Amino acid sequence: MNFIGDYHTHSTYSDGESTIEEIAFMAEQKGLKEVAITDHGPANIGAGVKNSETYLQIKEHIKGIAPKFPELNILLGAESNLIGLKGEIDIDPKVIKELDFLLVGLHPYVKPIDLESAWKYVIGNRWAKFNKGQREKIKNNNTKSLNEAITKNDCLAVTHPGLKMPIDLKELGKRCVKTNTAFEINTGHTFPCLEDVLEVAKTGVEFIVNSDAHFPKTVGEFGYGAEILKKANIPNEQVLNYRTDNYEL
Repeated sequence: MNFIGDYHTHSTYSDGESTIEEIAFMAEQKGLKEVAITDHGPANIGAGVKNSETYLQIKEHIKGIAPKFPELNILLGAESNLIGLKGEIDIDPKVIKELDFLLVGLHPYVKPIDLESAWKYVIGNRWAKFNKGQREKIKNNNTKSLNEAITKNDCLAVTHPGLKMPIDLKELGKRCVKTNTAFEINTGHTFPCLEDVLEVAKTGVEFIVNSDAHFPKTVGEFGYGAEILKKANIPNEQVLNYRTDNYEL
């Protein structure tokens, strides 16, 4: 299976080890037509950009190097963090308008928007690892909050759904279908597993395969995703970044 682009990479503007130039170079070397810089939102503790305005700096950086890569379309995205129980995310709406697209994901170490979210979301997810009785409740909170986020915001995809933080796959899948949001298969984390892909595929959700690259060499590495899609018998038409002549993000 061939892929047109990689829409989830991290640069030195957040916790990546790659410069934007290195990401673009590797994408070009691997025959991609598009690559996106999608650094972590500012609420991601120890990993996020300094603030929302950093994305505007990245945008100018991309403009500056684009002429060096005439055959590659370099896009600006952001991997926003869910920070509240009502679907709040950590990127300024004015800045979101300057992005080519938005991603959203659950991450365990974030600065929550309020005390209730701190207790039921941030602390709750950590507590659920040690308390099976709380796990179902936390899973419901995660799913509801994430569904709210993709309903309130125009998101290209949900990143690594369910990684380290439980969600209801079918409920998320159904909401993704309603909101035209893709469900990511993340090759960097080799996640989700085949069983999860088979389950969520029943909702008719569209998939996207991304590298989540933090190092130059992993940009455009889609092997795990291609393997899982093949094993799950997912048709090409159900994969957002499957390579076709008339592809358009």
